[in-house]
Amino acid sequence: MALQRTPFAIAAHERKLIPDGRFSGAMPWVMAIMIFLALLSAAAALTLFDAARQGRSELTRQATVQLLEDDPQMRAVEQQRLASRLRNMPGIASVRAVPESEARALLQPWLGDSAEAAGIPVPALIDVEFAQAPSAERLLQMRRELARDNGGNRSDIRIDGNAQWLEPWFRLMRTLLVMAGGIVLLLLLATAATVALAVRGALNTHKGTIEIMHMMGSTDLQAARLFQRRVALDSLFGGAIGLASATGLLLLLGNRVQALDPGLLAGAGMPIYGWLLLLLIPLAVTGLSIAMARWTVLSTLKNML
Repeated sequence: MALQRTPFAIAAHERKLIPDGRFSGAMPWVMAIMIFLALLSAAAALTLFDAARQGRSELTRQATVQLLEDDPQMRAVEQQRLASRLRNMPGIASVRAVPESEARALLQPWLGDSAEAAGIPVPALIDVEFAQAPSAERLLQMRRELARDNGGNRSDIRIDGNAQWLEPWFRLMRTLLVMAGGIVLLLLLATAATVALAVRGALNTHKGTIEIMHMMGSTDLQAARLFQRRVALDSLFGGAIGLASATGLLLLLGNRVQALDPGLLAGAGMPIYGWLLLLLIPLAVTGLSIAMARWTVLSTLKNML
């Protein structure tokens, strides 16, 4: 029983018509480099998108209450009282009174041990997590309520929402996301242009062979099929190399990111759907290359013959 030929297999007599050397040279490696860069750009875009999404859904629901009080004993008492008052407010998911030692540790990278040695007071901190991201009006209303419970001295209490200082970071992430998407688009356009140039060069090289094929009754579609199959094989080969190289580099970078201390980038990583989308990019490039090769051959032969 004869084996059925795969769609992109090149028959022996077709190899004689257009030798393999034309596309087995630099073309697959150029495709590999293009796909490698496109995968890295797409991975950066997907990672930034996932990080921004998680940050907006989690960090924007958090706020910090600061109590300014010089007396350490009174500061500790007022901290616990405010924490109890916050737990009874509607829309509050969790409340945590930050120990003074932890608050001083936050200042140590900038002030060292000089603040503690000099007896400089630090504000009492209370971490608050809301059920939904609070608005600026909601935080202002909470401050008024806490100040009223504190004898109306509003200068002793401050509430800072994470959304206020994280908004520039979110804008930066959105800008980088658009830039990464634009780079992917440019790389795809460059890939299409590379395929068009390679096919036009192959057509000029084998112009005499194609003219003989037409005199023997071959159509433009049959000639286009020869080139698009060959481009498909080169794209798949280059895509496999680019995908393997990009995957190795992304796994290495992922391990480096996981080793960071807790912060804005410590939880950043490629989501599961991101890996699936990366697998589709080489296939999409192959489809784009086939379509570009077909269009180039048909449009060129229409003017050539």
